[in-house]
Parts: sequence; C-alpha cells; structure tokens
Amino acid sequence: MKYDNCPLYSLKSKKMLKYLLGIRNNALFKQDYIASLVEPYIDSAGKPRLIEPPRAELKIIQKKIKTMLGRIEVPNNIFSGIKGRSYADNAVIHTGEHLRHLFKIDLTAFFPSIRRETVYRFFHEDLLCSSDVAQVLTNFTTIDLSKSKTQKIDAVHIFLKNKNVKTYNHLISGAPTSQILSYLANHNMFDELQVISDENDVIMTVYVDDVTFSSDFYISQRFKKKIYNIIRKHGYQISKKKIKSYSKCYPKLVTGVIIDAEGLLAIKNSLRKKIIVEYKQLSEHPDDNVSRQRLRGLVTAARQVNKKAYPTIHRFAFTIYSNEMNAV
Repeated sequence: MKYDNCPLYSLKSKKMLKYLLGIRNNALFKQDYIASLVEPYIDSAGKPRLIEPPRAELKIIQKKIKTMLGRIEVPNNIFSGIKGRSYADNAVIHTGEHLRHLFKIDLTAFFPSIRRETVYRFFHEDLLCSSDVAQVLTNFTTIDLSKSKTQKIDAVHIFLKNKNVKTYNHLISGAPTSQILSYLANHNMFDELQVISDENDVIMTVYVDDVTFSSDFYISQRFKKKIYNIIRKHGYQISKKKIKSYSKCYPKLVTGVIIDAEGLLAIKNSLRKKIIVEYKQLSEHPDDNVSRQRLRGLVTAARQVNKKAYPTIHRFAFTIYSNEMNAV
C-alpha cells in the first residue's frame, strides 16, 4: 500500500493534527471525553447488534479522518469503506467468462473484536505518526467501554460475552472511520490471506467483515483450513453459520448481490419486494419525505447492481415535491 498520499502520514505534531482536523475543543484530546461522545447500545430490531453512534462533535472529526485515510492506495480487491467502490463491485470481481466455484466467510463481531492496540499500531507503525499523535487518532476511532457512562452498558457487556468477544476497548461500531480502518489496521492478516489465495489460483475480495473467495477450480478443504488458521491466529472468529460454499452452476449470494446460474449479477428478491412495497406507500402518500428517502436508498442500491433497473420508480422517487422545497 502507498501511505504518503495521506495527510496524516508521518505526522509528528499534535498542533498540526489539531489544524488538519479543525479541532477547537481541547477536551477532544482526552479519552474520557471521547467516551462521553459515544453511546453504545444493542439494537434488537431483528438480529441483535452492537451500535456505538458518535455524537456530532466527534463524527465531524471522524469524517475528516476517513477522507484522509481514503487517500491511501489500497489493492483493487478491497471494498471496505473505499470511496467509489460498492457492494455490487465486490460481487462483480467473482464473475467472468466462466462460472466459478465460490467460498465465503464472515468475521464474527468484527469491529468490537478489533483491539485499540491494533488500531494504534496502524497509526504509529504504518502511517508513521508520532506516539502522541497516534494515541489521539486512536482515541478518535476507538471506544473504551470501561469509561462509558451509558445506562445500557450492561446489555452491551452481555452481548459481547455471548459473542465471545473479550475486547472492551475497540474500534467503534458506527463511526465513519470504522469500515476503512477495519481493513487498514488488519492489512497484515488480509495480506496473508491474499498470499494463500494467489498460491492456489483463488480470487479474494474483502468487504468489511465479508471475505469471499472464488476460483475456476474446486476450492479444497485444505485451502479453507489455511484461511481459518490465519484468521484465528490474528485473534478473530469466523461465524460458522455464515460459511458458504457454492459449486460453479449454483446461484450465489455475495454481499447482498445474486450471481445467477449463468454468472450474471441479479437483484435480490428481498430488495425487489422492499422497493415495490415502498413505492406503493409513497404513491399513496407522495408528501411523505421519510418514505421518499427510503425509496431513493432502495432504488439506488438496486441500480448499483443493474444501472437501468426500475427507471419509472427511480424518476418518481427523485421527483422533488413541495414539502421538500419548503424544507430547503
């Protein structure tokens, strides 16, 4: 990877960091204060998951850090929070002239499993920031749950225990910086996976916690065991329920995109259904801005798979109504 395009590269001065990030409140340099700006909770709507949303003051800084990290040149098969690369682009890599065998895994509770020390090491050893600058950048992008004052912290601890996660000072789940840092801070692990893949004529892609492998040839158990061993060596777990293997001619699901039996991308039926339901809702209540934004998001997601999908619904969703004009 090429780091020197990043404004944070080899940064030695906290004063310069303060200037780059537009920091006016010196309390932001204290980890205790950062912890007060993150409110962890368990989202139980559907499958329970940990959410750690930063408040606006911290989120603004994280967005600036994300933009700076986004200038680091990463391999073309990395899709973890990289500008201009989508979930559909990730799936495209696994298509081609021939149908392919496919194997995919999911890293369990990936963000909360990424230790503060791992993030610090990236800023200090890879980006070559001074130790004090690396500490501050780590504070901005990780959360120490022992410093959290949220009343819902017990539920968070129970959730992490059930996931067998013992890392209570970790990458923030919900920060703008987390997707790209989940790769950058763990690039050594992903580099090892890449070497094994190259040695076995396997294509690998990384989309945050989803790692997908495909090949013209059968993907052996021996290869899979090597993958498992590398991930465990680096301290992460694999969700056994989400390990999937597909033969060449079988339809495949890759990061929310269907690769059909002919090797072509297709929109998931569940997404199609959501679009139709939301379109009906908005058709009946065209002034419902919440519904309109939902439909725009759904149609945009579908058109990342097929750029010409739902032309009529797309035009309708992006029509500006009077209540939107009034809100401007």
